[in-house]
Amino acid sequence: MSTPTDTRRIAVIGGGVSGLAAAYFVKKIARGKGRPVQVELFEEEARAGGKFDARLQNGYTVEAGPNGFLDSKPWTLELVRELGMQNELLPSDQSASKRFIYSRGRLHEIKPPPAFLFSPLLSWRARIGMIRELFARPTPAGKDTTLAEFGSRRLGREVVERLLDPMVSGIFAGDPQQMSLRASFPRIAELEEQHGGLIRAWGHIARQRRAAKKRGEEAGISSGPSGPGGVLTSFKGGVSSLTDRLAADMGEHLHTGDPVYRVTAAKSKVTLATGDGEFQADGVIMAAPAGRAAAMLQAAAPESSDILSQIPYSPMAVVGVGYDRGTLEEPPSGFGFLIPRVEKRKILGALWTSSIFPGYRSPDGKFLIRVMVGGARDHETPFLPDDELLATVKAELAVTMGLAAEPSFVTIIRWKEAIPLYTVGHLERLAEAESKLPPGIVLAGNAYRGVGINDCVREAEVAAEKVVGSLFQI
Repeated sequence: MSTPTDTRRIAVIGGGVSGLAAAYFVKKIARGKGRPVQVELFEEEARAGGKFDARLQNGYTVEAGPNGFLDSKPWTLELVRELGMQNELLPSDQSASKRFIYSRGRLHEIKPPPAFLFSPLLSWRARIGMIRELFARPTPAGKDTTLAEFGSRRLGREVVERLLDPMVSGIFAGDPQQMSLRASFPRIAELEEQHGGLIRAWGHIARQRRAAKKRGEEAGISSGPSGPGGVLTSFKGGVSSLTDRLAADMGEHLHTGDPVYRVTAAKSKVTLATGDGEFQADGVIMAAPAGRAAAMLQAAAPESSDILSQIPYSPMAVVGVGYDRGTLEEPPSGFGFLIPRVEKRKILGALWTSSIFPGYRSPDGKFLIRVMVGGARDHETPFLPDDELLATVKAELAVTMGLAAEPSFVTIIRWKEAIPLYTVGHLERLAEAESKLPPGIVLAGNAYRGVGINDCVREAEVAAEKVVGSLFQI
């Protein structure tokens, strides 16, 4: 790994999408500034990609982790264009606009405002009670609060239990009683601050849309198949197409099966103790999960290490079940459904994958459903023996969907640490952790400022800019 004396050596630790994208952006930024860099990426697993792992089995493509990204934010799409992968993109089908919540014994389609107010998902009392949102006390400036407290204060307890709770489960597999509003849903906190409440914000956004429609514009707000948040977009071969391409871009500078055990810092240099020996770097991007980053940083930054070690994660099992279409009374049409905790079911929900991406995730004549089990409030069910877990899933689908057919295909993927959880005070603790890091060490990854693919790509670029800027004083 010898380099010219004016070349800066940058190590990236962690080969998931955050680390791979960070390595890509370091090279891109340095090249644009005419600065020579050597970038080495260390990944302890045998393959790069992390939870971007599309399992190809029996003609099915089963995502072990995320299903895709929303096209309403630019970061992933821009990266895809730079990599020349536009032809590999796969937007979700129009049917994915239909999303459901299982409540009180049936599936309810989620409608956008104002049609939502006429949905039987909530009682009339709860729907009328939402009017009080116009007069609710605002969150004190600078104060963090839980999602449950915010929702109860502004919209009422039933809205929290029947709507907010499953929404949080769908994104974080989390508990709204513990999770930070500002860290988990910063846009909602911003809307309250800017407009004084959510109903006023919805009204403002609706006026923007009407004005934009008259001008033939989009006003920066997507209204595609996946709703106001944008169109869910993946890749024809699964989301790992992106990480595979980024890994290929690293070439011989990607070191898989090479864990980093310890990071130390002295005299403007950072030393990595790896499975293959020591590597001395001028800068390091820590893109490993928070717990692993904490363990590596114990010597170099004990206070930062202590804070990172306390970031909790939700466990999860992803159970892929495939059916012969002929055994289904009517194949599901839509995105899938989520289940509020108050229903006391044993699954978080299910994605109707063959409806979301028809023709790309299951063989002809088959239908794939991905069932999510576990989360912050259930650490046991995901780790049941395979036969017990499958029996649980089949029983839950029978209750929630009326699905009596026997699956002809099953695969089970378990994650002890599936999704990081941003509890109250997360952003303040993160700022403290970053302030205690030695010069040249930067954090990246989904444990800090967003769990979505777009968030990971955005934060990877921010981390790359920080490292390159600090090393070359630009």
